[in-house]
Amino acid sequence: MRPGRWFRCIAAGASVVLVQVILQPAAVAQQGGGECLVCHVTLDDDALSEPATAWEADTHNLTGLTCTGCHGGDAATAIADVAHAGMVATPTRGNTPDMCGRCHANADFMRDYDPDIRIDQLERYYTSRHGQRLLEGDDGVATCVDCHSAHSIQSSVETTSLTHPLNIPSTCGSCHADEEHMSSYGIATDQLDEYERSIHWKMVAEEGDLSSPVCNDCHGNHGAVPPGHSSVGRVCGECHFQIETFFAASPHDSVFVGLDRPGCATCHGNHDIQVAEDEQFGLGDRSTCTGAGCHTEQDEGGVAAARMKLLVDSLVRAYGRSDSILHEAELAGMPVDQARFELAQVQTALVSARAVMHSARLDSVGAKIDEGLALADAGFGAGEGAFVELSSRRLGLAVSAVVIFVLVIGLILRIRELEMG
Repeated sequence: MRPGRWFRCIAAGASVVLVQVILQPAAVAQQGGGECLVCHVTLDDDALSEPATAWEADTHNLTGLTCTGCHGGDAATAIADVAHAGMVATPTRGNTPDMCGRCHANADFMRDYDPDIRIDQLERYYTSRHGQRLLEGDDGVATCVDCHSAHSIQSSVETTSLTHPLNIPSTCGSCHADEEHMSSYGIATDQLDEYERSIHWKMVAEEGDLSSPVCNDCHGNHGAVPPGHSSVGRVCGECHFQIETFFAASPHDSVFVGLDRPGCATCHGNHDIQVAEDEQFGLGDRSTCTGAGCHTEQDEGGVAAARMKLLVDSLVRAYGRSDSILHEAELAGMPVDQARFELAQVQTALVSARAVMHSARLDSVGAKIDEGLALADAGFGAGEGAFVELSSRRLGLAVSAVVIFVLVIGLILRIRELEMG
């Protein structure tokens, strides 16, 4: 809770009803919408009727909270002057987080309302850049209603919710992709366009993988960064934990910190993240080792990177060679299921080698490549063995056919001999 801020609001002239609600958060839990909805849904002014219409499906209304919880007034009467007495028609943007927080940051109230909802959102909001600027008097930053709406708040599991994973990018983009709005902050507005070209968004929008990250997974929901992280640059390890472990043990980790470069984003970017390809390693035109202005063909790191790329390429070729001969054996009708199963482990070794490359240790990468090459060689040997067996079968079949033919000819001659005798 932030009692100091409550009293600053009061001292600044907040309404009496706001004081009452702050001191008695449980008082908002009155059953039903009262006369507020009965009147407001019939009004001709859209600014007064639309909030009432939207409120009917709001999660707060569905669980028994009322208009007076945020606006004050008296929902039990249809007499306008009495119903509107002491109410706040439009809470100020500066007061919005504290207004929502009077319930959402109150442990006793939330324990009865919904104990699964965290009560630290308000506290974390004030650690974010949004919250910090709001405290400085900038009411153009995002507050609760910008991300959750004011009167049609829905659970994030609902596909129509502004905070559903499919909608989070456009919700954040409503400000961050707005050039006019962001011009005063000097922040680029291309993040949404870049993100929508990324593999992360493809996984969400096309593959339906809602575990793939959207904006809040990396930047946090209410706070500056997700809990347990010192910077956004460390968030990638939440999903890519094995690669994070390798990178943390690499010489790059401390060097990047000293250069004030984000770990993963230095090579992979931050919003427009694509599927990682082998060409990003080594010294080629698409290499991030040289493209980031770090290594050259002459320095030790560049030489090591080029060698690692060659090792990975050798395993890719070995796998393709083995896969090809086993495929041909299959087409020839030879059973190679076991060899196929064992060859699949080459892909596992390849994935492991690519992950270990983040350690920047040539010997570690080489060990993984050697494991994969041994498996690939075994697969190719199995393919060759299948063709040797196929040749033996064909030779045996040919010999059998000749023997049968000779026997048939002999039988025919014997029959004729008997007939003539």
